[in-house]
Amino acid sequence: EFTSIAALSQAIDFINETGYDLINAQEEYLLQYTTGQMLKRVPGLRLFGTAPGKDAIISFLIGRAHHYDTGLLLDKLGIAVRTGHHCAQPLMQTLGVEGVVRASFAVYNTRAEADYFVDALCRIAPMLQ
Repeated sequence: EFTSIAALSQAIDFINETGYDLINAQEEYLLQYTTGQMLKRVPGLRLFGTAPGKDAIISFLIGRAHHYDTGLLLDKLGIAVRTGHHCAQPLMQTLGVEGVVRASFAVYNTRAEADYFVDALCRIAPMLQ
């Protein structure tokens, strides 16, 4: 319990020291930058959830590939993503998909990491077409 409380305290301190404006700006930058690079460079990309003002989360599929296959290949390249229906089965049914791949960005992520992610997608996309 003490470790959890100490970790929460550290997280609150980080947020207060960094500031919400900087956190939001960095996450928005990474979202826009990465989405733009994906749209330009990743063949067969299908994006889901592109509303303005959304959180720094990119949900996508590549071609008709199964989301688990995409996630597995990204994992082999050292990239952690979530795959599946994300407790949103009715939405997935409406979209006509079983699930999606979801990448999330936070204030501590860098442009270099975003570039690595997009490069990895470019590398695996031909395998998934």
